[in-house]
Amino acid sequence: MRKIKTEDLHVGLICADRDGNRVRIDRFDRGAGNLFCHFLNDELRVQEGIQEFSIEQFLAGIWYIAAPGMSL
Repeated sequence: MRKIKTEDLHVGLICADRDGNRVRIDRFDRGAGNLFCHFLNDELRVQEGIQEFSIEQFLAGIWYIAAPGMSL
């Protein structure tokens, strides 16, 4: 796993934090500088309503992605 970078952000991306919380990016607007995501449960089903973050705020949250072919 590695820390997520701005260039990694895209719709459908699932990433996790150090505590194992996972989110799926549902909308991403690089021009406006924000993204919208859902928190997911262990079965990768939506757990909470949609959350909005600025890109900077999201990246500061220390989210990680798995290498290709690996799981989180």
